[in-house]
Amino acid sequence: MSKYIVIPNNKEDIDYLLGKDIRGLILGVNNLSIYNCELNIDSILDLDNKTDKKIIIAINKMIHNDDLDNVREVLSKVKNTNINIMFHDLGVLNIIKELNLNNELIIYGEHLNLSIGSNSFYKEHGIKSSFISSDITYKEINEIKKETGMNIYYTVYGYLPIFYSRRSLVTNYFKYINEDVNDDTYYIYDKNNNRYLIKEREYGTIIYSPLVNIVNDLDMINNVDNYVIDLSYIDDKEIINNILDNRVESNYKGFFNTKTTYKIKEEG
Repeated sequence: MSKYIVIPNNKEDIDYLLGKDIRGLILGVNNLSIYNCELNIDSILDLDNKTDKKIIIAINKMIHNDDLDNVREVLSKVKNTNINIMFHDLGVLNIIKELNLNNELIIYGEHLNLSIGSNSFYKEHGIKSSFISSDITYKEINEIKKETGMNIYYTVYGYLPIFYSRRSLVTNYFKYINEDVNDDTYYIYDKNNNRYLIKEREYGTIIYSPLVNIVNDLDMINNVDNYVIDLSYIDDKEIINNILDNRVESNYKGFFNTKTTYKIKEEG
């Protein structure tokens, strides 16, 4: 079985994807996830009972006080199951400890989870799996794996979230120009004509990177444990076949082999 973990674009694709040579799925939980594909926890439990592949629930949106009862209910239901838990907010970890769960825990820090130190800290607190940020190079990813021994997840295909705002930015923009919002998908372009997807949801607005493809470069991160394919907002489910056969064309690799350098502007 391959190392691929897939995030479906919608629930209708789930059975199809489970029939492919993949290790498992990451599924958003209703009202607690940033993913396009969200299911209620009872549906996820039923799915887990029907497959021997890994099922991971994503609780990775920013958690507010009025989400806490839902978080507790979801975590209580997955206790004593094989379902793995991926989370962003460290408040979720407190609830996990409160409920005494023994499920695999995966820290999803998005732009924060990118150092040996942070992953060593998580490991000391009982978190053995880590979804590494795509803001660092493959060399840094390999160093984190070598120095911490964490079970690493890393996105090798898909749109990467690069910006989040709690505000309804698309709605506000169209109000400002006195026009109606007539679509649920918009794009902005940079000076190099790279296209950035914008999605407004009930919890705020996310801007995504151009489509990232590192599938043809996996030999550079062969120590990574789990290669994540994020099919969110990709309508063609058949793309999974090309990915599994290493037949995907894309020139954009994000920061995979481009080191970020910040230069402090000199006074005057």
